[in-house]
Amino acid sequence: MPTFRSLFRLSAVAATLLGVTQAHAAPLSTRLDVRAATTSLAQPAREGDDAREEPAPKPRTGPVLTLAEVLDSLARHDPRMRSADEAIRGAKGQLKANRGFYDPRLRARGVWEPFFHNAILDARVEQPTTLWGMTAWAGWQVGVGRRPYYASTFDSVLDVDDRVGSRDVRSTAGTLTAGVTLPLWRDGKIDRARANIRQSTMERDRLQDARDARRLELEAQAATAYWSWVAAGLQLEIEKTLLDLATERDDALKRRIELGALDSLAAVDNRRLILDRERRVVAAERGFQAAGLALSLYLRDNNGDPVVPTDARLPGRLPSTTNPRNDDIDAEIAGAIERRPDRRATMTMRGQADVELRLAKNQRAPRVDVSGWVAQYLGRPLVPELRRTSLVAAVSIEIPIPMRAARGQVEATQAAMSMIAADLRLLDDQIAVQVRDGHSALLAAYHRARLAAQEVELTRELARAEYRKFQLGAGDLMLVNLRELATADAATAEVQAVADYFVAKANLEVALGTGVQPVVP
Repeated sequence: MPTFRSLFRLSAVAATLLGVTQAHAAPLSTRLDVRAATTSLAQPAREGDDAREEPAPKPRTGPVLTLAEVLDSLARHDPRMRSADEAIRGAKGQLKANRGFYDPRLRARGVWEPFFHNAILDARVEQPTTLWGMTAWAGWQVGVGRRPYYASTFDSVLDVDDRVGSRDVRSTAGTLTAGVTLPLWRDGKIDRARANIRQSTMERDRLQDARDARRLELEAQAATAYWSWVAAGLQLEIEKTLLDLATERDDALKRRIELGALDSLAAVDNRRLILDRERRVVAAERGFQAAGLALSLYLRDNNGDPVVPTDARLPGRLPSTTNPRNDDIDAEIAGAIERRPDRRATMTMRGQADVELRLAKNQRAPRVDVSGWVAQYLGRPLVPELRRTSLVAAVSIEIPIPMRAARGQVEATQAAMSMIAADLRLLDDQIAVQVRDGHSALLAAYHRARLAAQEVELTRELARAEYRKFQLGAGDLMLVNLRELATADAATAEVQAVADYFVAKANLEVALGTGVQPVVP
């Protein structure tokens, strides 16, 4: 009989679409094979059968999209990750530029005095070093004209920071000089150049940690988008199955009405149900499309273009869930604080501020530079009594008054360090809250899934019983519809709870700093 065939099809839906193998004391193992349910609707049931075997899932036209594929696409092609990589490359370039301070420098200049017909040529190579800020240099000078160089006005032309010996041209072939300058106080332990190199090195490391932190954040977002897409696809299949039930039942109702066994209003009411379920399918299709578009921001092809996954790549079921364990949350929090790259990045910022503070304190000291050099006169000395080789030593002192620049820099840097310490304290508290909240959300989703599975079992039995009553003339089509909707809603709630479980799992893994672990449906 067609009526009993529809009854058994409903039972098949309850057993395949909404069926759950669940024991109250056993871990939850949800298997929502929607495509199997859709296939079962297309296969006629034998009259007199009270149960049927669960059919195999419908063949797929493409490979199932997995979370591992989404995460791999995120790491390879996401523009946000590429932006982070470029930031690191820029930091490496800045580090190279700061190290360029210690490149050798060639300095040369010439002076011409028309009145005295004097010409001076001065060339020197300087090599700054990281050894207590010492600078080594060597040069050659020569002068020609009516009178010796030391009697000219050339002294007033050169900068006072130039070495006196490097201008001591006292022979016809010029003078070779070599010497060093060593800062004894300011710029000794640390100077601007060495501080820039240290801070640039730290900035490179900080951006690498920031990139890792960004990846963790995007992995959590990608996992959320993926499981939302899977849940939306399975929910769409549930709504389509509901529509198929009402559509197939329409033929059976028409035959019963023709036989006079049922009022004609039942067909009108069932048509209303079909329209309502078509509306639900349209809404579910829109939700699935929106979920696919959101997922495409993390799933990209080799050219980096977003890929919107189709329903052909949708998994037929969700993975099994397990009872989460939280034996020692305090230990997990301590481990998360050690692993989290965003915390390491903040610690690096504190190190950068510490370098700046040490430099600012050093700049408050007077500048005391000691220089020493040797001069070798080539050719015939201009003054006969001069020796061919001479040694020279010099001391220069500079005291800033009243040192407001250095004192102000110290105060500003100390304030910055206090701000970073406050941010670090807040970040530690946030990590602890995220880990605890992650465990709470995971456990709640697990229990929700267990309760939804039990609700599916109960609603399935009620739907089956209500349909039997309707076939025997003692029920009402409206109650049948309500029972079917309740069963579908319970299955949808279970799908959502299981999806929320894996979203919570991904968020917890990110909070722990371990990264999202792919789960295969």
